[in-house]
Amino acid sequence: MKKLAFVTAIFLLSPMLIAQERLQLVASVKPLQLVAHAIVADLGEVDLLIPPGASPHHYSLKPSDIRTLQKADLVIWVGPEMEQFLEKTLLRSDRPVLQLLKTEEDDGDHHEHEHQAASHKEHEEHNEHDEHEEHDEHHHHGDVDPHIWMDPIYMLEAAEQIKDMLQQQSPELSEKLEQNYQAFKRDLLQADKQIQQQLAPYQKSGFVVFHDAFSLFVEHYGLNQRAFFTVDPARSPGAKKLARIEKILNEPAVRCVFVEPQFEAPIVERIVADLPVNLGRLDPLATDMSLSQGYAGYLKDLANSIESCLK
Repeated sequence: MKKLAFVTAIFLLSPMLIAQERLQLVASVKPLQLVAHAIVADLGEVDLLIPPGASPHHYSLKPSDIRTLQKADLVIWVGPEMEQFLEKTLLRSDRPVLQLLKTEEDDGDHHEHEHQAASHKEHEEHNEHDEHEEHDEHHHHGDVDPHIWMDPIYMLEAAEQIKDMLQQQSPELSEKLEQNYQAFKRDLLQADKQIQQQLAPYQKSGFVVFHDAFSLFVEHYGLNQRAFFTVDPARSPGAKKLARIEKILNEPAVRCVFVEPQFEAPIVERIVADLPVNLGRLDPLATDMSLSQGYAGYLKDLANSIESCLK
């Protein structure tokens, strides 16, 4: 079984970079930006690479994105299983990189150091996959769901790695970075405890999601996700899967179907229209979350949406 690991690429920094007054980071997706911003705070900026409304599964870099990456003190991404479009660019780059999900190819490659994450429950593949999905889909064929920001413990470790790398680059900022990390940790653990209590009454209530992006959140909070319509939002589910999901949605314990703001889902809405289930929305990319609301605020927003639909 493949395990989640943190992979860091640390490069020699020029005196000019070390002396830079404000930190310049780039995060591939919004949830990672929220985490990184909590660590950087007023010490710099964290740019978002993939704009609101775009999907990391199908994004293409623009020249402006390349320029942003070239100026970064640190680039934070999940890894090629999520942002495949970014892999070749980062391999050619001399910028410091924090890759949060290890792949088999990372053993012996250009990454110089590895930090094994604390032991986690491993993400098991869903048995809802149709045969053609199991063979054709590139998005998480492996044993780890690449939507790692859905688990707060993974993101607490990510925050620590961001803090450690920035402290190595800018020792003069170490104390402030440590303070920011401790504040993030305190707020996140408090939010996690609150969400555990909030969602506990709904652990037996079944639901179906449009896109298989929430498994780590579901596992962490002990929820009852029964199925998903698609692994890749750009691909429509087959007739066999639709028939199976419609059967699931007719079960008394299944209360809700969640769609996503990034994608139109007319097939889902058509099926739900004739069934006694609620239609809710979950955003896997934290599109409407502000930096001030932060990562903990994003988790709370997901929890509120789930509770509202399962009531």
